[in-house]
Amino acid sequence: MEVEHNTGSDNLKQQAELHKNKGNDYFKRGLYSNAAEEYEKAIELCTNEPNYYGNRAACFLQMKKYNKCIKDCEKALSLDPNNIKFLRRKALSLQYMGLLTEAKPIFEQIVNLDNSEQSLKEHKLIKELIYNLQQTRQKLDANQYKEAIYFMEKVAKEIPDAVDILILYCECLARTGNICQAQEQLRLIQDKQGSRAEISYLKGLIELYGGNPDKAKSILQEGVRQDQNNKKCLVAYQMAKDQDNYKSKGNDCLNQNKFNEAIDYYTKALEVDSNNSKFNSIIYANRGLAYQKLKDHRKAVNDFDKSIELNEKYFKPYLRRGDSRQELGDLDGAQSDYQKVMELDQGSIQQMRQKINDITRKQKQLSKKDYYKILEVDKNATDADIKKAYRKLALQWHPDKNKENEEQKKLADKKFREIAEAYSVLSDKQKRQQYDMGVDPNDPMGGAEGFETNIDPTQIFKMFFGSEGGADFGFGNIGGGEYPGGFTTVFTTNLGGMGQNMRGGSGFPFQFGDFSQQGGSGFTGFSFPGMQFTQQQQRRK
Repeated sequence: MEVEHNTGSDNLKQQAELHKNKGNDYFKRGLYSNAAEEYEKAIELCTNEPNYYGNRAACFLQMKKYNKCIKDCEKALSLDPNNIKFLRRKALSLQYMGLLTEAKPIFEQIVNLDNSEQSLKEHKLIKELIYNLQQTRQKLDANQYKEAIYFMEKVAKEIPDAVDILILYCECLARTGNICQAQEQLRLIQDKQGSRAEISYLKGLIELYGGNPDKAKSILQEGVRQDQNNKKCLVAYQMAKDQDNYKSKGNDCLNQNKFNEAIDYYTKALEVDSNNSKFNSIIYANRGLAYQKLKDHRKAVNDFDKSIELNEKYFKPYLRRGDSRQELGDLDGAQSDYQKVMELDQGSIQQMRQKINDITRKQKQLSKKDYYKILEVDKNATDADIKKAYRKLALQWHPDKNKENEEQKKLADKKFREIAEAYSVLSDKQKRQQYDMGVDPNDPMGGAEGFETNIDPTQIFKMFFGSEGGADFGFGNIGGGEYPGGFTTVFTTNLGGMGQNMRGGSGFPFQFGDFSQQGGSGFTGFSFPGMQFTQQQQRRK
């Protein structure tokens, strides 16, 4: 008796293999949807062939249809329980869905069946991902968002498609001020049809940490309306509300010159959420301004430093810090701050240039001698005060009175010259005005019509005390008839290379009044650098 062959089954198998081979060709070319259709046709012809399910699962894995991949892998494994390929595809699908604890035992099973390098590497990775995800959640619970994002980035790199992972990553990015990246992650979540409650929460966070508290409150409040049990939205909404409330009250107090109260409200605003860098940068800048108004410039600078640390592109703390640095005498630091403001805010360029010019004048003024200090008078001293001060100090530091030792003589020479130099400027109205404006009247390059500074202090001394009525102070015959009254002096000065005559001392940098008529021959002339003096005797008629 002849054995009858099952030719029908063989034909179906052959047709199924043709579809499988065609599917393999599509798969190699990256046409995964076409390949999946061919594998499905093969399955319809031969439902008990595990490789057909396994191959279609491979297509679904590439197409990121992880649930379908898992379903096909489970069917294939029911027919071939220890197939490494089927196990790996199922485990990878679970991993990419963010179901790490479900994927781990399958990777462990694979290692037990296949101790290859690939299997060991995959097993190590799943353990690292589980650890990093646990650390992320712990840091989030502790509000340590910068630390959380460190671990979260490692997870997101390996699992870029899991909605739950994307939500955590988006939250970390928003809370650390990475707003653009957070918005990008939010778009991915929306594409993957994340829940409305989660999307409202993330949108609100992005606005809140992006410096838009009003918009954040509106979005978060809507999220609470959609889901009364949405605790995340509720907590974030209350946070945004508290921050905005304290900030508004602080601003009101600042505008009303209630600076201490403003500081208290700003401090409370900072305590709401230490992680909101953009908002806190504004609050530190405002609190610093309140300290500045109270003339507490050191505390002000400290707050401006913190504001800049949180947001380097916010120009106001640079501007305000520059003002406080000026008050503290840090002119170089102030100038640097004003230059930074010009980089960040084009509308402030003209104002900052003026501030920088003012600093430059102050720096020049500080670099020159303090003539008021030298004469021991204040800036409001009268001409009489200046004469009195010169008289006292010139007598005190005259070299003839300070010959005890070489050191004392050198000091006296220096002091005597400085006193004469100070007097030559402050006793002249025009030069004093230039000096007070920050212009060095003895600097030809400083905008003043400069007389040379290499003056002879002895001549100034003689001229001054000669005008005091001829008193003899024991430093030589400098009075007592040396300078008769009723004369005209002619001063020839070299100003910019041009000669100029001035009579009666007008425009001359030294004031010495009318000389008393004491008789005698008078003086015939003297000179020092930049000036030549002659006297013409004017006889009374």
